[in-house]
Amino acid sequence: MNTLSLGAKSFEMPINEKWTVTYFKEDISRAELRFETGEYPVLGVKIVSLDDPKLDISDKLKSHLFDPVLLETNPNLEIKNINNNIFWLEYEANLESGEKAKVWRIATLLRVRTVRIVTLALSWMSGGEADIEVKKILNELSTNIQKCNFNKDNTDLDKEALALAKISRLKFKLVTPWEGLSLRLPNSWPLEINKKDKTMACKIVGYDDAMFFLNFDEILLTNNMIISMEYMQKIASNLGADINVKNISLQATKNNMYLISCYKNEEIKEENLVLKNCFWHFFALRDEKLFRLNFTYAFPENKDFFLDNLVDTLDINIKNLTFL
Repeated sequence: MNTLSLGAKSFEMPINEKWTVTYFKEDISRAELRFETGEYPVLGVKIVSLDDPKLDISDKLKSHLFDPVLLETNPNLEIKNINNNIFWLEYEANLESGEKAKVWRIATLLRVRTVRIVTLALSWMSGGEADIEVKKILNELSTNIQKCNFNKDNTDLDKEALALAKISRLKFKLVTPWEGLSLRLPNSWPLEINKKDKTMACKIVGYDDAMFFLNFDEILLTNNMIISMEYMQKIASNLGADINVKNISLQATKNNMYLISCYKNEEIKEENLVLKNCFWHFFALRDEKLFRLNFTYAFPENKDFFLDNLVDTLDINIKNLTFL
């Protein structure tokens, strides 16, 4: 037997040695499983780890095994036990595509408030020989699922779940560094604002090497200068000339503004540290002037899941700023 291992070894299940597992380098929570039948059908597997401070195991993790739709359409599904701490259910569904689907959901409690949930879903076009082959697969999968195991260690999957929960609990306030500009930032971040030079610096509470910066400048445009998407594309292309600048994105936003975002790693050899610098450059045309808002979030790369995932939260708030 081979083993399906998912989520930094958070979940493992024995599988037939003739089955093929495909893992995703950019997403440790996903995998696909193919059988002797070739490319089809495919079993999709997904694991999530959740931080639930109000966890109640008395309902056999029903609140996590059932999603709202499933609870409404199949409220009486039986929750089964693999052991005292692993609960699962299974059900079939007819998809709009005409396919049939078999779904298994497995959940476990890790320590006091961490829940891991694995979903396995197999879909196939029912009829004839396909049903015979799929029945064999379903029987073997059902046996394997009952032999599954959850690692009791605190894995990277769990650490990221705790970090995301910590981010979700952040309290935000509307900050106006100077008249005409406002955006939401965490309440706890101490701010240093220079309204004269139009700069701002924020310290990420609890981290010595993580900071958030804003600086501003304006350029008087010549009469024949036009700000357009093509012009912004040239600026983005110039940024891309630096091979160390990654993930360059350009988009037009509301109120005749453009945003270029990217990141660049900076090695600080004397401190044995790699800083990840995430940039957001806003360009706005107002009264024949080009205004630039330059945001930088700098933090040690791959050192902390909270700092890593904070990028997405900052991205949302920066994209929804108000600039008059």
